[in-house]
Amino acid sequence: MESYVVQPHHPSYGDAPHHIDLDNGEEDEMGHDNDFDNVDEEVSPTPAKRTAHIILEKTKKKPKSSTVLVIQDHISKISDSALAFVASKQVGITIGEVMTHVIACGAAEGSDEHYMATELFVKKEHREMFMTFSTDEARLNWLRRKFDMLFSK
Repeated sequence: MESYVVQPHHPSYGDAPHHIDLDNGEEDEMGHDNDFDNVDEEVSPTPAKRTAHIILEKTKKKPKSSTVLVIQDHISKISDSALAFVASKQVGITIGEVMTHVIACGAAEGSDEHYMATELFVKKEHREMFMTFSTDEARLNWLRRKFDMLFSK
């Protein structure tokens, strides 16, 4: 627990510090510790503005309640789950990798098949389907059929 001593910069303010104890030794209804303990403040007899020095003194902290520990555990599990989900979405063949295969199968840049690949392979499921074909010939034929299906006259 930390305690705070407030001391003004100006020497003309009162000499007697006032001790304010805000720690009642209990937790609130949400299970939070009241960490305000040993707050000392010099109070000015005049309402003039002043700046204060805050001196932090380390004191013994109360142990965390079981509710706080349970919440921290759940937050950690949610965070781990979110990270695993994001990582699973990033796994797979990239657009750059699949476009290398497009050119290797015979779809030259500027061709109808190459254009079709640029349109299709922004979606992961199309990239995955293209990569399921075992030969370059099968991949090129698939691109031609997709192009004909969408742009046939």
